[in-house]
Amino acid sequence: MGKDIHVRVIIRDIKTDKWEEVKLYRPTKKTDKEAYRPVDFYPFRNSELFDILTGREDDYFPTTACYHEHLPSPLKEEIEDTIKNNEGFDFNDVNLADIKLYLMKHPKVRDYDYNSKNDEDFELNGWKDNPVKYFVELIERALDLYEPYWDWGSYSNVRIIYWFDW
Repeated sequence: MGKDIHVRVIIRDIKTDKWEEVKLYRPTKKTDKEAYRPVDFYPFRNSELFDILTGREDDYFPTTACYHEHLPSPLKEEIEDTIKNNEGFDFNDVNLADIKLYLMKHPKVRDYDYNSKNDEDFELNGWKDNPVKYFVELIERALDLYEPYWDWGSYSNVRIIYWFDW
């Protein structure tokens, strides 16, 4: 059994100053009752990424506990039901601007799988790209599909809400 992540993206409509959930859909198999289902922003498992996103691996990651009071209604209800039914944990919230700043300061992380014969070699070469980079790239690609011109203004107007389950 592994840990799964649930990712939702919301953007602030700069005209109304309200948050709206970014939803993309894809066709389902012809045997399904519904013709379309939502696209999963991050359908993978990556325990190293998950540890960074929850602050277990990296104290500098700018996540905060998810304050779901001002979320769009369907998302707020989904989170409240998930909490009520004890189906998720570590509900977090981070804006895209803060992640971008974090990646500028922390583009690399330790590669503990790197085999080294000495400490000096490990210190020089035992690094790899921060897995948060690929997480953000997937979300940005989805945002490009959702709104090619990014009419919501700045990265600060994009929030990533995420939680985990077993």
